[in-house]
Amino acid sequence: MITHFSDPALRTRFHDLAATTVAKRADDCTAEHRLDLDSWQEISAAGIWKLPVAEELGGSGGTWWDFAAAFEGVAAGGRDLGFCLSMVAQAGLIRSLSTYGTPDQRQYWIPRLLNGEVGATALTETTGGSDVTRIKSAATSAPDGTYRLTGHKDHITNGPAADLALILGRVPEAGKRDITLFLVDLHAQGVTRGAPEDMMGNRTSPTGPIALDDVRVESRNILGEIGGGVDLIYDTIALDRLLYGILAASYLDPMLDEILAYTQQRQAFRVPIGEHQYVQGRVTDAKFALESTRWVSYGALDALLQQRPEASLMCSVAKYHAGETLKLGTETALRVYGHLGYMEGPHTKALKDALGAVIAGGTAEMQRKNVFNQMRSLQHAA
Repeated sequence: MITHFSDPALRTRFHDLAATTVAKRADDCTAEHRLDLDSWQEISAAGIWKLPVAEELGGSGGTWWDFAAAFEGVAAGGRDLGFCLSMVAQAGLIRSLSTYGTPDQRQYWIPRLLNGEVGATALTETTGGSDVTRIKSAATSAPDGTYRLTGHKDHITNGPAADLALILGRVPEAGKRDITLFLVDLHAQGVTRGAPEDMMGNRTSPTGPIALDDVRVESRNILGEIGGGVDLIYDTIALDRLLYGILAASYLDPMLDEILAYTQQRQAFRVPIGEHQYVQGRVTDAKFALESTRWVSYGALDALLQQRPEASLMCSVAKYHAGETLKLGTETALRVYGHLGYMEGPHTKALKDALGAVIAGGTAEMQRKNVFNQMRSLQHAA
């Protein structure tokens, strides 16, 4: 049972802000292959990151439902899927620090993110993809009590633009259970942020490599315990996954309204195309998928915040539906608009951006694997 819902006033406030910032700059940022840092700062200054954070850390003392409402507004008003994917990465990092950080870690790192610095969570490497247990980045302890971290992270959302990152690496001297999370300032000596990858879509969410060459990390900047990285990161990315679902529904809402209006304007066989059942079928299929994704994502958020056993499963379900729904919704626009939709422009851009969601944040196939394993785990626990 869902115990909370997102606040429509917050949604409206951030919708209007994003419509005058993100939406106005999206085309230029796409052409220049960069994160819209001007809009990022304006939205940060409006307090979006503060919404779910405790007041003693500089936050507003609200909940993740408040953030979800504001995020829905940015998605619908900004109309830039890439920008919102970068926001998802930031939100996951804030929740990790809020949930698992020590008091010192929270006091130092969280205010930086609340005030507009860009964060990243660097998990994947060329050899591992979605299988984070195959990472090779590693840290060794130094005589001064610090660690020296060396490795190469690939395909990191916000990587080229980030100021700080949560980096998954190994501490081999810890033994078999050695995967650990490190908080790293990306302006530190030994860190190199690579250029944005030349992706088909989502060019406003720069993704690229982070190279680490003997980077000094103080022991106080290990999140959780040495060897506890896998458990923490799986919980962290659970929020990311459900936010993809919230994003998918909110991003497609205005697009579907425009499609519906167009079906009454364009005529075929002397009647509006909306009178034809095959067009109605396509539009309603998109609506069914959109609402299913929205509500399974709300359910996942509720389960995560209530720490219910099925939370991880629900978050994977939300992520799976997010990718499939974005693909269906943007393809529906292209089909309904016909030749106009196929011409290079907003509809082809939306489709290319949407296709990234079946890969980013864990592939659709990985979500199936997660759900299957979680079903078995819940069955055994019953």
